[in-house]
Amino acid sequence: ACHKNETATTTLVLFPNIKPHPIASKPTMSSAANGDVRRRPGKGSAVDEKKGEIADAPGAAPSSSSPKKKDVGDEGTNFVESGIESNPYLFALIVAAPFLSLLLAYVTSEDMATKYPDAATHPFSGMLVPCLEDVGMCARTVLDAGLSVRPTADGVKFVLSFMGVALVLERLLPGKVECGPETLTGHVPKYVDNGVLHCVTYTFLFWAGSNLGPFGLDLYDFGVIYDVFPGSVAFLNIFGMVFCAFLTIKGIYFPSTEDSGSSGSLVKDYLWGTELYPRVFGLDLKRFVNSRFSMTYWQLAGLSFCYRSYTLHGEVDYGLAFAALSQYLYLFKFFLWEMGYMRS
Repeated sequence: ACHKNETATTTLVLFPNIKPHPIASKPTMSSAANGDVRRRPGKGSAVDEKKGEIADAPGAAPSSSSPKKKDVGDEGTNFVESGIESNPYLFALIVAAPFLSLLLAYVTSEDMATKYPDAATHPFSGMLVPCLEDVGMCARTVLDAGLSVRPTADGVKFVLSFMGVALVLERLLPGKVECGPETLTGHVPKYVDNGVLHCVTYTFLFWAGSNLGPFGLDLYDFGVIYDVFPGSVAFLNIFGMVFCAFLTIKGIYFPSTEDSGSSGSLVKDYLWGTELYPRVFGLDLKRFVNSRFSMTYWQLAGLSFCYRSYTLHGEVDYGLAFAALSQYLYLFKFFLWEMGYMRS
């Protein structure tokens, strides 16, 4: 079972209506708006409400040295200055990212290989040179290519099925209950530590249900992620925007914990979030979306793309094969370290 830490672990100060925990000071919106950093108090210490510095708690031995000025490099900091107010490039990236993902999905599609074979195999001579010769034509072509990627029935069905299997495993797989960092309101998030088991089980199920599986199920081709990739990415863009709108409303009106609230800006609330630990029916949405769905999809996509390359070209692309293998091992390491991610 999880127990609250003797040492309070600070959390990102985002919300104006957080109630103070007995060992923590009440955050203010001014600190959040300016990207303020708070250091983690040590044992027998409390956060000075006015200055945000470490002060001796009642009953603790007096410190032999004067309070040290805050520094973003100090041990215990978990947030540095950032956000849409201080980083307009980040805001621009967030706005442009959906279209860029559609464009990248198009680059990997059969339509790209059919219509622009030279651009696919020789990007500099087949793409860069024509673009420099006619920038207007290039811009229109790029825009049309990105917008041509739309959700497909097979893409939607695959994504929802993939999420469904991840949800079932999230509910059924056993594991030890571990704790995340204690927040300023005293909330301690709890997680079932079974990332490696999830990774291995999902990989086995994806392989077993495919045409390569040992049971003859042949529910889908192992290269299915490649086949439905453009339509899947288009659907995920729409799903993500709608899901973020849901999270914005939920964090303001139906929060799971007291670490929630509005910044006063609808734009920032939508892009930056209104809740630290959103849960629905006990399901931790952050871990499910960021880890159990996204990381698993990324992990298996490389293998699926590699297999489809083999069936299309009749030979193994060793560069692609080693890239898929290294990507799989890299993400296996992530699941091995998943609790460290949830505590960061």
